[in-house]
Amino acid sequence: MVFMDIKILNELLDRSRIAVDSFSKDYDYPSNITHLLYLIVPAFIIKYGVQNERYILNCFKQIPIVIQDQGSQVYQAYYRSIPEEENGKFVTIKGIVLNHYENIELMQLLDNLVHEFNHAINSIHNELLWDENQIKVRTGITYVIYDRRTLKPLKKEESAIIEEIINTKQTELIIDIIHSFYNYELENPEIMNTLYSIHNSISRNYQSNAYLLQSLVCRSLMQNKTFISTLENLRFRGNVEEVDVWFDQVTGISKSFQRLERLLNQTLQLQIDLEKKKGIRYFKLSKIRSLNEEAMYIVEKFNQNCNYR
Repeated sequence: MVFMDIKILNELLDRSRIAVDSFSKDYDYPSNITHLLYLIVPAFIIKYGVQNERYILNCFKQIPIVIQDQGSQVYQAYYRSIPEEENGKFVTIKGIVLNHYENIELMQLLDNLVHEFNHAINSIHNELLWDENQIKVRTGITYVIYDRRTLKPLKKEESAIIEEIINTKQTELIIDIIHSFYNYELENPEIMNTLYSIHNSISRNYQSNAYLLQSLVCRSLMQNKTFISTLENLRFRGNVEEVDVWFDQVTGISKSFQRLERLLNQTLQLQIDLEKKKGIRYFKLSKIRSLNEEAMYIVEKFNQNCNYR
């Protein structure tokens, strides 16, 4: 829930609307995307603080939404940041891709845009690492690794699953901020109309269906104030190399963060196998339960050793 002076909120919404109108015109966005951005942009500013307003506006301005009628029906949206060599230096070409845009319902479109832009905003600082063989492109707390010579992707690190879980949690919080605007008497009728549609689509707090099982396993971790505040700060600032060491120091277990990532990835793969009806269902479910128990043990060890939960 956002508690703000109505004058300050209307001023923030107005500043954001002017900025959105400018880059929406440049990218020729459809009106429904523009109207959602009127709400998404100020919600991000509230989430990350007005001290980061210029940084957030630049992200939305510099990262286009790419609409296409092709691609996966399952993955409606994704954030991409692809390395290129430019004048002897490495840069990235970024975008938020929407697949089959015409078929996406309002709340799913809102979820997609918030989720992917949240990846993007948490990936700009310290985005690139490279050596003589590889280039690593950061998305939140994880990296996609590319061959330096060919610029072809080689693999995605296992920490991608934790990145998705925390990003899903933050997506829910940001959409709750947007929903809370409905409680104010706002000046702009277009914004109120969009809020009315969103309000009628949410019962109370918003819940995303992405990575549901893995999110449930990590639910207490995502509610742990020490974990969330520290990880969010390291992630936003791009200091993600510190995450493993810090987590292991708290649990007292060597490589516990890497083990947690591996367990969550294994359960996800087993879920995918079950959906595709690969293997014997009973054994797959039994293995998922076993992996979840070990993952929850690591989570509980972290929670037990935190002074501030």
